[in-house]
Amino acid sequence: RWASGSRDRVPVPLLHCFGCVIGTLAGAGTGATIGLPAPTFSPLATMQAVQQEACTTLYGVPAMFIAELNHLEFPRFDLSSLRTGIMAGAPFPVEVMKRVQHDIHLSRVLIAYGQTETSPVNPQTTTDHPRAKQLDTVGRPAPPLDTQLLAQLRAAPPVAPPAPPRPPAHS
Repeated sequence: RWASGSRDRVPVPLLHCFGCVIGTLAGAGTGATIGLPAPTFSPLATMQAVQQEACTTLYGVPAMFIAELNHLEFPRFDLSSLRTGIMAGAPFPVEVMKRVQHDIHLSRVLIAYGQTETSPVNPQTTTDHPRAKQLDTVGRPAPPLDTQLLAQLRAAPPVAPPAPPRPPAHS
């Protein structure tokens, strides 16, 4: 869970909704410190920033975590300050997730399935999901959204009637 005092490392590009929306709004909305370790992704710069600044949160796509795990200098870094983060952007092998949880210390990493149309992700796992569910699924849809697997329906779902208008949300 994000909270005031969290130290977020955001190595994902800000030109993508993962970096721009999740990377900035999650921290800004909770009072966390947001840090960009380098102008472009660098596994070395990311690990240095996490260690030097005792970061608590790390974001990335599977390829970024793989690059960090496989970096020749990975063993010399103390990443034990990390507690949570988000992995999204592509499917991940289960063995990679297990190493991210154990070796990078992201025991409470969240898995998100992203679509620009849902700005930026839906669904997502939560920290209370059992570990097996984190490894096998992308979580639950966020309320009030719902999902359907069209392949199981073998036909387009029925068109729902239009929803009643909602009053604007207060800022």
